[in-house]
Amino acid sequence: MPELPEVEVKRRYLEGNSLYKPVIRVVVPDARVLDNVTPSSLGRELKRASFVAARRRGKYILLPTDNGRTLLVHFGMTGDIFFLAKGDKRPEWNRVEFHFDNGSCLHYTSKRVLGKIALFPTTDDNDIPDIARLGPEPLSRGFTFKRFQAIVSPRGSAIHSVLMNQELIAGIGNIYSDEITFQAGVRPDRKASSLSPERLRRVFDSMKRVLRRAIQAGANIDKYPDDFIIPHRKRGGRCPRCGGALVKKTIGERSSYFCPTCQN
Repeated sequence: MPELPEVEVKRRYLEGNSLYKPVIRVVVPDARVLDNVTPSSLGRELKRASFVAARRRGKYILLPTDNGRTLLVHFGMTGDIFFLAKGDKRPEWNRVEFHFDNGSCLHYTSKRVLGKIALFPTTDDNDIPDIARLGPEPLSRGFTFKRFQAIVSPRGSAIHSVLMNQELIAGIGNIYSDEITFQAGVRPDRKASSLSPERLRRVFDSMKRVLRRAIQAGANIDKYPDDFIIPHRKRGGRCPRCGGALVKKTIGERSSYFCPTCQN
């Protein structure tokens, strides 16, 4: 599933190509991705409206319009979005199309139909239930170590699971939780409440650093630093530091990879 870095890259993509273009029609080849709206009402509510901003909150993208609505986009496991010029070939797994008055089109795709498109009669993010339940943004200036410690240190579950809890911290999933704990030298199955302030600080600093570096790399795995564990998270994977075999373990019903030598 796209996590914070991937979604932030998509947000910047949308910001660069999809704003201030009036929508003339919406086509919905597959209504299964629509959450709280029908194809006809989606088209009616967005007709002649323009997206005026592209915001990210956790793993969601929010596109407020100039007519007081907000389009919510969630990618699920296989979702993506493409801005195409007039005449370009439709992408595979195309589910929703937003046609602009200049002939260009924004396509929402989803192979496994696990994401969603929703529309809300508001431009206030906090009025949207999906957004209101989210914890703080890990890269926001206001998310200090003191606040992180207050959220994480009382938890008796594994630090891997705590980092992934969207109601505690927004945007981190399985892959980046593994990377954060690897960079911090902390086993992902360690109980959050067992971590000393020093170890917790390492996790906090790694969280900020890993997410920023992933965004800087365009969330492109081929451009990640050589010491990132993400490219090695697979069967037979080796630790990029010590060369030892990585261990795969189910933590909170999710598969986690770590190095038993470099993480303790």
